[in-house]
Amino acid sequence: MLLNLQVRDFALIDTISIDFAAGLTVLTGETGAGKSILVDAIALLLGDKGHTEDIRHGAEQAEISAEYGLSPEHPARQWLREQEIEDEDICLLRRIIQRNGRSRAFINGRSVTNGQLKEFSETLVELLGQHAHQNLLQPERQLFLLDRFAGLETTLNTVADRHRQWRQAAQRYAALQEQQGKQHEQEDWQRFLLSELEAAGLQADEWENLRAEEQRLGAVEKLRDNVLAALTRLDGEDAAADRAIAEAQRHVSTARAHDPRLADCDELLNSALIQIEEAITRLRAYVTELEADPERLESIARRLQDLQDLQRKHHCDMAGLLAKLTSLRQELLGSENLAAARDTAEHELAKARTAYVEDCAILSNARQQQQDALAQAVVAQIQQLGMPHATIELRLYSHPEAEKQWRDTGWDQVEIWITANPGHPAQPLAKVASGGELSRIGLALQVILAAPERIDTLIFDEVDVGIGGAVAERVGRLLRRLGARQQVLCVTHLAQVAAQGHQHLRAEKQVINGQTLSEVRTLNGTERQQEIARMLGGIEISDAVTQAAAVLLASTQS
Repeated sequence: MLLNLQVRDFALIDTISIDFAAGLTVLTGETGAGKSILVDAIALLLGDKGHTEDIRHGAEQAEISAEYGLSPEHPARQWLREQEIEDEDICLLRRIIQRNGRSRAFINGRSVTNGQLKEFSETLVELLGQHAHQNLLQPERQLFLLDRFAGLETTLNTVADRHRQWRQAAQRYAALQEQQGKQHEQEDWQRFLLSELEAAGLQADEWENLRAEEQRLGAVEKLRDNVLAALTRLDGEDAAADRAIAEAQRHVSTARAHDPRLADCDELLNSALIQIEEAITRLRAYVTELEADPERLESIARRLQDLQDLQRKHHCDMAGLLAKLTSLRQELLGSENLAAARDTAEHELAKARTAYVEDCAILSNARQQQQDALAQAVVAQIQQLGMPHATIELRLYSHPEAEKQWRDTGWDQVEIWITANPGHPAQPLAKVASGGELSRIGLALQVILAAPERIDTLIFDEVDVGIGGAVAERVGRLLRRLGARQQVLCVTHLAQVAAQGHQHLRAEKQVINGQTLSEVRTLNGTERQQEIARMLGGIEISDAVTQAAAVLLASTQS
């Protein structure tokens, strides 16, 4: 609840500090005394746009601050935690308007934007009247009130979860679709490259092996000449190396019989003879198999050219071509996996959509069943509040086929239509309701909705416009009853309403040192009786009027 309000250099206010109590607080005063100034200051603190004209003449800036008490479960605390602002039992709001046009806002000492201040303050205070915070005119607010009246909080939470799941599924499906679309543009080219590389039959070390074979086939005659020359030296008639070594080995073997130290030489020569004979055998076989193969040589040349073309095309060597082949296979496999993931996402989206539609239908049906009941309940209240001929309709607009209209509150929109005077057609509340009518409808809704709302401070401005007598007394009693559940501040011109207050504030205008200033002070019992008498009797206050004020105040205590 609002605990304290301080205003400095705002309009006609020099400086004031007001401590607020629980229950119903009434604010009275002569016309022009500054009641509306105080409400304007509160509205500015709640995020209304500030103007340099609001700064008191002679001052450089206007400053409004407030202390607001937060219960442990107050929804405002969740907002503070989300914004990483200090969360304590007492919340401090502060707004500064400077002469240069700049505006600054603070929550618990942290600088915030005006938008943040407005968003936060909507969890604290609701101002009903001709000022900016007329939430009752907003379609979202009207829908909230219907759901509150129908007790649909659990269903709403379910629909909100379904909506979140549907939106997440839709976003995932869209992302996979976009990703797959981009892949499709490349897929044909990737498949062509893969088929080309697979058709090439690439083998590891193939390039090196072919180059070696090409070199051999290109030098057949040189190879034959050199091998034959070697055989001539090893096994020819004129120079047979094998026979010479055999003769030498025979002599060494004979000498070895006389000197064992020649054993190593004997064995070396024997080994050399064996190796030469093996070499001669292999060289003869090599010469026998060595043939020129022009067709094979041409085939190798074509293969090497094809491989070279592929290397040039992909800007890599043979190892790079093999790596490219592997990566293309993986990419195309990933494309198939992506298609499977997209199909799964599409299935999940359909499931989430079906779940949302089913629960939205339940929610919409429940709203349809309660819309007339809420309208009749409001009519029953406002007809006692000076609007005897008023009729109210709650028109429900559903959009089950228009996904763009789907929200976390369902696919319905609600609009309050009103006929204030007989013979006139119903029109939307936002178009025809005056400030006083709007305040009374808001009051009726607050009374109808039995439990306190998330917002526990209500400000009614001009709730008593155009009423008097018994109606005024009923309005006052309703406000007092509402004050038993929520903190209520009411600006009023009627004694019947003012007498119902638990706390009474009076706005006064004074001229000090040639300057007109407004102040607001809390009245004690005697002062309060005098103020009620003034409101009843006007300029001349007789003893009878004073006694009537005392009786009126006493009646509120019964």
